[in-house]
Formats: sequence, structure tokens, C-alpha cells
Amino acid sequence: MSDFFNNATLDNFDTVSIESLPPFKNMYLILFFLIFLYSLAANFAHPITPTFIKELGLHDYMFGVAFSCMALTNFLFSPLWSKLSEKYGGAKVLSIGLLGYGVMQVFFGISKTEVQICIARLVAGFFLSGISVSQLIYCLKNSKDVSKDLAICATVNMVVSPFGFLIGGFLGDWNILGTFYIQGISLFLIGLLGLLIFGDSDTEDVKLHKEDLNPFKAFGDSKDIITKFVFLFLIVAAISSFGSTCYEQCFNYYIKDVFNFPSSYNGILKAGVGIIALIANWTITMMLLKTNTFKTIVPVFGMLFLMLVGVCVIDDMVPFIIINVVFFGMNSIYLPLQQAMMTKYKTRNNGELVGLFNAVRSIGMVLGSLLAGLIYGVGPKASFVVSAIAFGLCIILSISNYKESERV
Repeated sequence: MSDFFNNATLDNFDTVSIESLPPFKNMYLILFFLIFLYSLAANFAHPITPTFIKELGLHDYMFGVAFSCMALTNFLFSPLWSKLSEKYGGAKVLSIGLLGYGVMQVFFGISKTEVQICIARLVAGFFLSGISVSQLIYCLKNSKDVSKDLAICATVNMVVSPFGFLIGGFLGDWNILGTFYIQGISLFLIGLLGLLIFGDSDTEDVKLHKEDLNPFKAFGDSKDIITKFVFLFLIVAAISSFGSTCYEQCFNYYIKDVFNFPSSYNGILKAGVGIIALIANWTITMMLLKTNTFKTIVPVFGMLFLMLVGVCVIDDMVPFIIINVVFFGMNSIYLPLQQAMMTKYKTRNNGELVGLFNAVRSIGMVLGSLLAGLIYGVGPKASFVVSAIAFGLCIILSISNYKESERV
């Protein structure tokens, strides 16, 4: 095999003992608590964004463009944040990301033009990248059971996020701008709380140079870990992220534009998703994590593909909403599986793979949200069709990735 697999196996990699984590023994409880609060507050603005855009009289495509701006900087700065997390600690980076993200959500809320919205979203994505990467780095460096802890992080995020939608939806019916202020202040306070109570383990003496500020150089530095095996894994991560984002961005705008749902209805739907996601993750996901995830992720993508086909052909409101709620719940399964798959690799620097994983998912978010906005005018369900095709590709590529995993 390649040079990568001379130094990489599918064995579990070395981890730092959790007892060494200062200043508390149960740092993971604090991590999960912070993720809980973050997942709640970070979603306050999502159900009100379609209404926000319509009230400003902006183009329909802005719902996709705004999200793609945030995802773009999330993509560009993921490798940089992975290095910063290794040098200064994931806990500190997580807290700083929360502080900056909170400030930028206030700027998003007071924006009046398309340019102002794009700038606010670009800067917000920079800080969001730090939040996303630091969680993964923290688990990879400190956990005794990486797959389990990453699955818990993903589950907390996926289950709690819909209830953030619910709160944000009702806040939006009260006051759109007020919702942005509440969200920004909440995220900022969570960041301060993280600085006060969240401790790091040992950090690494990672050398940072001016050229590290070049996001594309960071991708070049990781070229030595890219093999066919890793490449297939990253491509599936990107395409699945693309499919999910293209679908979700269109759905949020679709139910406002076609069914004229108020913000609170969007929140209620996502709360239903949260219940289904909770059941799915604590039953199906935990069971699948004990299997060969390279193999079991294939039927998961198959189920998502079939449900998207149903979304494309159903027009009646009630069955359309029901199948979408079920899809969102099932959609929460594949990410914990992908994170578990990532922990199977042992490289000289686990942070590089984490940065790449977050980066390629962000690429999918950029392209998915941008395409969702641009093709909405072609047909409200055009994005659903594209998403179905994306998950169909994930089935084929995941089969190839499984076959590669059997050879190493």
C-alpha cells in the first residue's frame, strides 16, 4: 500500500488519559454541557432567516448565498484552527470561537443589504470553523473511547439543535431583530463560561508561521496522508454534506414560500425532528457504531436516498411534512458514523485529518447552500432532486470505500 498505510492502521490510536485533564475530572461533562448550550443558541436564527430575508426585500437566492458565505470561511480556515487547537488547546479555541460567533450574529441581525449580510456571514464562518474543529480535536487527543465521545457530541448537537429552532421560531414571531440580539448575547456568554470552567490537557509544540495564515498551504501540508482510502472517505463526507445542506436550506425556505408557515411552525417541525433524532441516535446509531461502520453506512445512505425520492414526488402538505420530519431524523445518523470511521485512521498527526474532514464538509455546505439558492427559481423542488442524486452517489462511493477498507 501507500506510504500513509506504512504508518497508519485501523487500530485505535493513542489517547491522553482523561484523569490528566485539569482543573476538573469530568471535563467531558463540561464539553457536552457547552455543546448543549451552543447547539441551542446557535439555531435561534435559522427559522427566522427566511422571514428576515423577505422582510428586507432581498432576492430569494440570498437564503443560499448567506449560508454559503459562512460555510466558505468555515472551509478555508479549518486546517488553521486545527493547528491552533493543537498548540493552544481545543478548550480555549472553542471558547474563542463562541465569543466571536456571538458578536457576528448580532452584526448579521442588524445588516440591511446583501453585501452587509455576506460580510457578517463570512466572518461568522471563520469563528464557526474554530468551534467545529476544536470539538473534534479535543476528543481525538483526550478521549478513552473516541468513537463513543464523538458520537455523543454529534448526538447532543443534532438532538438539541431542533429545540433551538423551536425557541428561535417563537422568538421570531415576537421580534426578528430581538432574536438576533438574544442569540448573539447567549453565544458570547457561553464562550465566557467556557473560558472560566473548561480546561485543556497537554498541548503540542506546533510551530506556527506567517504562511500558516494561508488556508491553502494548510491543505498542501496534509497531502502526504491522502491515499485512495482516505480520498474516498473525504469525498463521501463532502458529497453527503452537500446533499444534506442543499436539502435543508431549500426546505427551510420552501415551507415559508410555498406553505407560508410562520417562524414558529418551522421551529415546531424541527422539535419533532429532535425527538426522532434522539431516538435514532440512542438506538440505531449506538448499535451501528459497534459494527463495521464502513459497511453499515451504505444502507443508511440508501434509506436517505429513498426518502428523498419520496420528497420529490409528494406534493400534499401533510405527507410531505411527515416524510421530511422522518428524513431529518434519519439524516442525523450518518455523521456520527463518519466521525467514528475517521477515528479508525492512525496518522502522525490526527489534527490534520480532523481539519481536512471539517474542511471538505464545509466545501459541501458551500456548494450545497449556494446551489440551493441559485436553482430555487428553476423549481422549488429542484434542490430536493439534486440532494437525492448526491446521496445516490454516496451509496456507490461508500461501497468502494468499504472495499478499500477490507484491503488494509
